[in-house]
Amino acid sequence: MAHPHFCTAVAAIRRWSRGHLPALVVALAGVLACSGQSVKDPDHDEKKEKARPFSSDPQTKDRLNEGIGDKEDWRYWEADFTGKAELRVDVSKWEDSSTLNAQVTLYDQKGNKLADKPMSQSNPEIKETFDAELTIKYYVQFKLNSGKGEYLAACGTPLDPCAACTDKQECKENKCVDKPCGGGCPEGTRCDAGKNECVKVAVKPENKCEGVSCPKGEMCFRSTGKCGPIPEKKPDEPGEKKDDTVQCSVIDARDAGAGSVLTLSAGENKGVKKGATGFVKGVKGATFTIIEVYPSRSKASCKVPASKLAGQTAAQIKP
Repeated sequence: MAHPHFCTAVAAIRRWSRGHLPALVVALAGVLACSGQSVKDPDHDEKKEKARPFSSDPQTKDRLNEGIGDKEDWRYWEADFTGKAELRVDVSKWEDSSTLNAQVTLYDQKGNKLADKPMSQSNPEIKETFDAELTIKYYVQFKLNSGKGEYLAACGTPLDPCAACTDKQECKENKCVDKPCGGGCPEGTRCDAGKNECVKVAVKPENKCEGVSCPKGEMCFRSTGKCGPIPEKKPDEPGEKKDDTVQCSVIDARDAGAGSVLTLSAGENKGVKKGATGFVKGVKGATFTIIEVYPSRSKASCKVPASKLAGQTAAQIKP
């Protein structure tokens, strides 16, 4: 049986409504609200059966607000591939007035719960990876506990965390970090990673005889890279003692047996002969014997291992 005051109010509205229909609608809405009926969800997506698809844009934007009856949202995504998929939710950081406190739950179309996470300003970002199957629908429930606020959500292919890296950045541990020296150095310099700056490189004189082989009795001239007759040695002046040692450098050193094999920067072009001897400067006992001679290089057998020659490149040969 209706309350007598309620019936009296309805009767009064009926008499007053003649000629005042718009006002009647407002009055009836107030009566219904006072009678205890709940405010309906303005989005009309408060049930799984009413779920709307995620937006085709990168992110779907929506709100929850208990004050207007918007307490629950449902969205779905139909997988267009089989493999790893990702659900991403972000409580809008730019909305300072947000008091949103909700629960985000992910289901497959069979009703299996795949993820269940709280969503609030204290937990503003959710990222859940799951195994998706082609053509299967996945449902996400956004259920309000209290408050109101805006959120962004997306479901589908996982984002590449390093897709935003620039040419001057590299991907390390799923983050974009700056490359040393900005990713490159000008010509004539190299990157010193420790200092994170470009430093000058010592330029070696051009050797045009590199790889050139000359006929017997000729030599390659470094300035032109061409072969020509070996210049005749001038006779020593009386009382003059000529220094015939050859100064060179160790280009390469590799262990061989108890010693090492060296590649030296002097060969036929410096008059080096097979069987000549020499030594590496600054290393005790580092004597060697020439075993092979090339136009501008030579190989030598050294008595000490390569590890003892580290950092020492100056050598001397006595033809």
